[in-house]
Amino acid sequence: MPQDNDSGLMAGLPENHIVHSFSRLELLKLEAEKILKWFEENDDGNQWIVVLGLRKPTIEKLTNDHHASLGGITYRFQWEGSMGLIKVVPSDLYESLTDRFVDIVKLKISAMNIPCEESLWVGSKTYKLAVGKGREGDQAFLPPPRCSNGIRNVGRPTLVVETGVSESLPRLRQDAKKWFADSDGEVRIVIIITSPAKRIMFEKWQLAPPNSPRPLTRSAILSLTSQFPNAPPSSTQPASLQQAYCAQEVEVHQSEVDGEPHVVTGAPLVLPFVTVYDRLPNTGESDIVLQKRDFERMTNLLF
Repeated sequence: MPQDNDSGLMAGLPENHIVHSFSRLELLKLEAEKILKWFEENDDGNQWIVVLGLRKPTIEKLTNDHHASLGGITYRFQWEGSMGLIKVVPSDLYESLTDRFVDIVKLKISAMNIPCEESLWVGSKTYKLAVGKGREGDQAFLPPPRCSNGIRNVGRPTLVVETGVSESLPRLRQDAKKWFADSDGEVRIVIIITSPAKRIMFEKWQLAPPNSPRPLTRSAILSLTSQFPNAPPSSTQPASLQQAYCAQEVEVHQSEVDGEPHVVTGAPLVLPFVTVYDRLPNTGESDIVLQKRDFERMTNLLF
């Protein structure tokens, strides 16, 4: 089935991704079990299932009943029309990667004495960002202005975290672009976390300002990333005008000497306060800055 290479659910998938024509959840569960079996003996590989021929009741089941749908297998789900895309979470490591990153961000926020009720993390909540489409990340953050009507009626997150194996990186980059496109740029930053051999990689994706060169040149990206802080646009942008780019990369390499800290390159990683909270900082509030030491603490038990 042909897909837009820039935006379709098939874009960026590993060559050995699974394509499954849906008939019963039990058969879909078997495909997910094959992926889990592979990762019992391998650190990298395919974690994706493309599901064709989905009807609304099945989409709702896969969206709302994660525990029962695939027999307790942990997954993330997105869909467009009758096509679905399942990301099987291959092990606890990948949830831990997400959780440890979020824990450090929470500590930074707490140090500013921001009340906990002003920091809403919604986990893998599903967002129906456009007609006939829905998606969930591994974590997402909403500031108070976007969740004033309660958890069941929250707005779009400002910050999303997507985590996966190394082979999933091209697809996760497509997912970052989809978050921006389907939210008209209301999603401001997507953090992508992957774990190649003896490394953990963090990429910060965001949109370029609307007056940036088209196409976005390497020199333009260097100019943007040299700014401090490099905040993405605070206004919405239609998908047709968006240019997403990787604004920052941090790598953590496993230490080769027992007892020595891991080697961190690319830190600090900066989450501009105005971007995350959708408002200017008050007295005592500042950008969320993850230093080299934060990444050492974040990853010290994950290799």
